[in-house]
Amino acid sequence: MRSLEVVVVQSTRSRRISRVVLTFALIGWAAVIGTRGAVVAEQVSEARSPVMPQYDAERKLRLPSDYRQWILVGQSLGLSYSEGGGGGHQMFNTTLMEPTAYRHFVETGQFRDGTMLALILQGIGTNALPARQGQFATDVHVIEMAVKDKGRVPEGWAYYQFGGPMDGGYQSAAAPQPKTSCYSCHVEHAERDNVFMQFYGLLKEAAPRGK
Repeated sequence: MRSLEVVVVQSTRSRRISRVVLTFALIGWAAVIGTRGAVVAEQVSEARSPVMPQYDAERKLRLPSDYRQWILVGQSLGLSYSEGGGGGHQMFNTTLMEPTAYRHFVETGQFRDGTMLALILQGIGTNALPARQGQFATDVHVIEMAVKDKGRVPEGWAYYQFGGPMDGGYQSAAAPQPKTSCYSCHVEHAERDNVFMQFYGLLKEAAPRGK
């Protein structure tokens, strides 16, 4: 009889120990899940926080390090805004938009303050095997940017050139171009808020209807 009581006591103690172990395990698992959830939430928050243009001590615009990872919004071939522009030297033009500004545009149809558009100008290649016809973009010539920042220029939009391999190398920062070189043309001819959306089919398609 005594041996049976011992067995019962030991069994009860084992169940209590198992419950304690299980409780600690569940607490640890909850802590892990909570930590992961907090990290994911923080990453989502950072991903949705507006990315703004950065300037150096001389108030020159810094060339963003990740601009080639931005959203493609338009491409063109040999597009020029003036008669005989480019001196007869055509280029491929690729326009990219900073992702948080792009999401804001998709949701609202508006270019928020801090919007950045990067223009990559490349040479044109032909007759490269195995291709038998057609053209393709080759080396980068110049990088340009359009930035909406009312805190930087009273007009809101400013335009920058960062050079490139075909122009003596990239510049890490650039001052705004004179208003007469870019701004005036954009104000007069841009389809929406100084942006040539008439040339950016992908961006027009992404705009919300009715906005």
